[in-house]
Amino acid sequence: MRLQDIVIGKYYGHKDHPNYGCAKVIKILPPKTGINTKTYTIVKCEWSLERNDTIGLIKYFKPSNLVEVKDG
Repeated sequence: MRLQDIVIGKYYGHKDHPNYGCAKVIKILPPKTGINTKTYTIVKCEWSLERNDTIGLIKYFKPSNLVEVKDG
């Protein structure tokens, strides 16, 4: 997925396993700023198994690793 298409607060899946888990975008981190020491942009996400889970892990993904998932 292109960086321009990512919306903060929206849910996405991972390209390797789009039907398992979901990532809610929290923040987009440009390269070489603050917590992102990489030379490319990363996306900070809350990763959980289902959308209605009350707890999730904070994970960082490349924008190209995220894919859109169907609502429902």
